[in-house]
Amino acid sequence: MKANKKTLLLLATATAFTLAVGSTYAFLFLVTKKKTAETALLAEKIDELSGRESRIASSVSVLRREDKNIQKISEYFFKESEVVSFAKKIEALGAQSGTKLTIEALDQGYTEKTAPFLNFRIKATGKFVDIERLLVLLENFPGKLEWKTVRIVREEIPTYVTQGGSTAKIVTTNAPEWKAEVFLVALNFMNQ
Repeated sequence: MKANKKTLLLLATATAFTLAVGSTYAFLFLVTKKKTAETALLAEKIDELSGRESRIASSVSVLRREDKNIQKISEYFFKESEVVSFAKKIEALGAQSGTKLTIEALDQGYTEKTAPFLNFRIKATGKFVDIERLLVLLENFPGKLEWKTVRIVREEIPTYVTQGGSTAKIVTTNAPEWKAEVFLVALNFMNQ
């Protein structure tokens, strides 16, 4: 019986040891599983926050970089309250081109799609080269201008000479004057 008691004692010890090790393993497994799940949740929140912060930071940096372009785009459009400054810019093209420029008409309107526009008609006089320079300046004017009509006419300026009480009309051809009439539509007009 001694061998039976030793075997039972050994079996009881092995069973107790197996239960102790198994329960310890199960306890550690469950604790590790719980910590892993909590860590995964925290990692998701960290990724979400860092993603949000990086998107905000990149958006701010894009806005800072594009600020100059936004200002350039806003220069192309003008509001109803800025019509006077727009007219002054157009009149300044006369001085830049060497012509005598006047704005004959400024009329507001709406397209079929209710988009506002501004019609304007200008007259300019000067040498042909100066008229041509004015037309190039108008083509390169910032904004969207639609050309309706352009009319360029050569005007000979008569010179009157008085001799012996009578006035004679002499037409000189060495420096003819040119007159341009241009009808344009500013499509970059905002009615606000």
